[in-house]
Amino acid sequence: MKFDEKDFDSMLENDLADLPPEDIIAEVTPWKKSMHRVLIGLALSSLTLNFWCLNYILPAIGFILMLLGFRTMHRENTPFKTCYAITLIRSVYYFPMLILNATIYQQAFYESGWTWWLTIGNLILQFIQLVCLWQGIKAVQRKAGLEEHAGGAVGLMVWFDIICLLGIINYSGIIIAAIVIVVYILAIRSLWKLAGEMDEAGYMIEAAPVRVPDVVLTGIIVGSLAIGLALAYIFGGAYHMDWQPLETSQNTEVAEIKEHLITLGFPEAILDDMTDEDILDCKGATRVALCVREHPFNDGHEEMVYIEDPLPTWMEPGFHKQTVYDVKELVLTGVAVELPTEREHWKIIHHFRWTADPGHFGTESIQLWPAYRSTEGWWGKASDCTGRVLYDKDGVSYTAPYISLGNETYTKNSMFWGSSVSTDIFAEFSLPNNGENQRGYIAYTIMEMRDGAIVDAWINYTHQQTWAQYPVLTAKQQRMANSWNEAGAFKTIQDALQFYPKDDDLRMIGSDDDN
Repeated sequence: MKFDEKDFDSMLENDLADLPPEDIIAEVTPWKKSMHRVLIGLALSSLTLNFWCLNYILPAIGFILMLLGFRTMHRENTPFKTCYAITLIRSVYYFPMLILNATIYQQAFYESGWTWWLTIGNLILQFIQLVCLWQGIKAVQRKAGLEEHAGGAVGLMVWFDIICLLGIINYSGIIIAAIVIVVYILAIRSLWKLAGEMDEAGYMIEAAPVRVPDVVLTGIIVGSLAIGLALAYIFGGAYHMDWQPLETSQNTEVAEIKEHLITLGFPEAILDDMTDEDILDCKGATRVALCVREHPFNDGHEEMVYIEDPLPTWMEPGFHKQTVYDVKELVLTGVAVELPTEREHWKIIHHFRWTADPGHFGTESIQLWPAYRSTEGWWGKASDCTGRVLYDKDGVSYTAPYISLGNETYTKNSMFWGSSVSTDIFAEFSLPNNGENQRGYIAYTIMEMRDGAIVDAWINYTHQQTWAQYPVLTAKQQRMANSWNEAGAFKTIQDALQFYPKDDDLRMIGSDDDN
């Protein structure tokens, strides 16, 4: 049954024993309910709680509440109509950004020039909205014959100006921030009391007729967001690689070099993954250093294991609880090929291969600390990095170049050392979830600068273990932002190819594979 103001007055005139139900009262006198929605929406859209994604969830709820509140009041006066229009515009900007944050492309968008203009535009609209709220409340007070007072709205405008100023000067103190929070709370509280006072005075607004009920509108917004986020995770969670069928080399010289390298101990499977150009670089090789290690990407299980030389050293030999891995999904192989040059040159190859399904492939990243970085002054850079990624499906091998491969300069933050600028070699790529034998490699060449140097070449492989992260980061972005081996949806495995390249001996370090 639909009630209007005449029905409501008739019920009162007939001296009904019971008061009308609360939902009927709210429908006929929607001022207090609408203002409360607007005020709660303003409060939630201004909160920044950086945990459990509340810095995204609460503002989204706030925008919905402001939409519902201003939708009811927008016919009351022009300022409220402007508030409604601004809320619509800001919502059209905010909700798609929530969906964009669920893709790996959001960082590129934020780094573009559009972000600055959108931020400035959003701030201007937000201030205009506060001014219109102030003027709208005063217009309602005039219409009701009440004294014009809306200090809370003025307080919100002052609060907004201070927030913008603190952002410009990059203020990070506590005292002024605490004062600003108090001002904001007092302003919202003042407007909340004002809404109640006007409701008690019997003020009624002309509620705008709507075809879509509030519950249905809220469901449409939330449902659209849910569908958009699902599509973003499905289609925007990995790089689009340029996969092509792997062509078998017909170069006889390449075949001869491969045979020679195999006799030196170079794994044939890795040679089959390398390009002709990288194999030709190894012509006339004299020695090969090899290190192979398996790494787990599962939690394993606890067992009592007899350890003869336990670490730490104060522990006694005997049975100790240790994590045991029945499956180690990733094999990292380091290969170094000595080239026939007057001064020592070594071609370094870091190869990876997934031997078991880790459960999810999203974005992958390789960070290299090349030998000329860790032993600066002893080894020098002789070539840029090369390489590719591969996988098999239905008996056919496919290959693609890395999305990016080269030096990246970035700022990293440390709890102990603060901010610092680093430059490292990064490779970005994605692997298919519907393939098998996913693998790849990176190669570069170093040259000797001083005699007697150790070769110390590191690889940091970062794997995305799950799609469940928000906002979405790529493996490279996560590695740049966080140096911990396990962080959020990612896990990083570190490995090193280390050996002494003496003329009469080649001694491996930290490996059972001595050559």
